Formats: sequence, C-alpha cells, structure tokens
Amino acid sequence: MSTPTGGGGGGGTGYLSPTQQQNQNTFSGTVKKNAGASTSGGGTFQRGQGPLIGATSSYQNPKDPTVYIGPSSIASSLGFGGIGEAGAYAPLSQVQGMYYNWDAKTKNKFLSQLSLAGYDTGGLKDAQLASLWAGYAEVASKYALAGTKMSPWEVIGKDIAQHESVVAKPRTTTQTGTQYNISTAEDAHALFQGAAQTLLGRDPTKSEIARFKGVLNKYEQANPTTTVTTSNYLGSDLQNQTSKTTGGTSAASEQLMAEEEAKKNPQYGAYQAATNGMNWLMSMINGGG
Repeated sequence: MSTPTGGGGGGGTGYLSPTQQQNQNTFSGTVKKNAGASTSGGGTFQRGQGPLIGATSSYQNPKDPTVYIGPSSIASSLGFGGIGEAGAYAPLSQVQGMYYNWDAKTKNKFLSQLSLAGYDTGGLKDAQLASLWAGYAEVASKYALAGTKMSPWEVIGKDIAQHESVVAKPRTTTQTGTQYNISTAEDAHALFQGAAQTLLGRDPTKSEIARFKGVLNKYEQANPTTTVTTSNYLGSDLQNQTSKTTGGTSAASEQLMAEEEAKKNPQYGAYQAATNGMNWLMSMINGGG
C-alpha cells in the first residue's frame, strides 16, 4: 500500500507508488549511511514538508536521478525544511511532480520565465506547462549527474539569457526571388501582328505566330526577373527592408524581336523593294510636278 506524504507548499506530491516508495527508501537508507562521510555537501538529510531531500548528490538512482533544487532559502520556499547551506536535492520524479502542487503565484512565475525565454505562452495548456517543467527538471538532473549544481529554474535562466542575447543582436537576411514572365499565344499574336503588317504588308499566318511565340518564350525563360530583398532585424523586430529588381524583358525588346523575326521572312525583301520603289516613284512625280 502506498504511504501518504506531506503535501504542503510546492514540495509534496501526494501518494507515492510502490516503486517510488521503494526508490525513496533506498535513497533514504543510502544517504543516511553516507551522510557522515560525504564531502560534497557536508549537510545532513532532513525530511521537510515533502519526501526526503538533502545537501548532497553523491547517491544517484539511474531510474530516478536526483535534481538540485537550490540553496536553503529557495528550497525552504518550496516547502522543504532543515536544508544545509550547500543546498538540497530531490528525486527527479518528485521535482517533476512539483508542478501539480504549485499555487497560482508560482505558475504565473513559470509562465513569465517561459515568456522571457522566447516561448509563446498565450496558447499553452496546463498539460503542456507541466511537460515543459518536467523537461527542465530532467535537464537539471543531467547537470547533477555531471556534478554541476543547477536547478530547473537556473536551466530556464540559461534559456532566457540566450534568448535575450539573440534579441539584442542586429542581423541581416537576404532573400532572392526569381520570376518568369512568359507570354501567352495572344500576347505573341499581338506583337507579331503589328510587325508583319508593317514589314510584310499582311497579317501573319498561324504557323508564323506559333513560331514567333516559341522564339519569344525561349527568350523570356532565359531572362527572368530577379529580386533581391535585404531585411535588417534587431532581434525579431524588422527595422528596414530594401528590394532591388534586375533582369527580365521589356515591351521594347519584345517588339524588336517581333520585327527581327518578320525580317527573316523571304517576303520581307520583295515587299520593302516594292514599297521603297513606289515611294521613290511618288517622290519623283511630286518633285517633277
């Protein structure tokens, strides 16, 4: 049968499972055996308002490693009494379960710390908050295994410092966009219509329009519009943004292509000769008159 434990403050977790009770008993016996010989913390383990905790991390249960809670002042505020100056440790499972005994003030503090660390806390549900706290507690337990005193709150503090460092730094990003402006069959028809009437003296045939469209589209694919956008940020805030566009095709260049294509037609020379000859004859007649 599970044994009830104190649930006051932030340290109690209600009833322990048989496995947790066994882990705690093993933890308690080992700590009491080694408390006098321990040189890492120098304090004796006490039972405060929560399960057994102490001022050393010399004992580690691989399945439920200890987590550094903090110095005596912080540990006491969480509901643990009799803590030495070296600070206190508690099993990971217990520290992770502290969330469910927090009062509104402590939860609000956790939310504030998460916000400072860069989390979007507006839509976080209770289960998500509990999971985040459990994750920070697990990281703290790994620090304890490595011999470093770092409480879950201090781990959050590292994230806050990192986020503040990123936010304070100016940064510049550059994005390049490429756009192809490909003419339709109607566009090609309109372009070549004018060129054929002027240089050939007639409307273009369907095959001539189709051939010109292929030439025009190939030219357009080889000359896309490229836009380079440069954005300057201070942290996540956009300060200014500039864009520069190069390349692409113009209406004038496409019109020139239509005229050049029309000039390749064998009828171009004969039409120009006939037109120029008639113009010369008319000028002679007018001049002679």
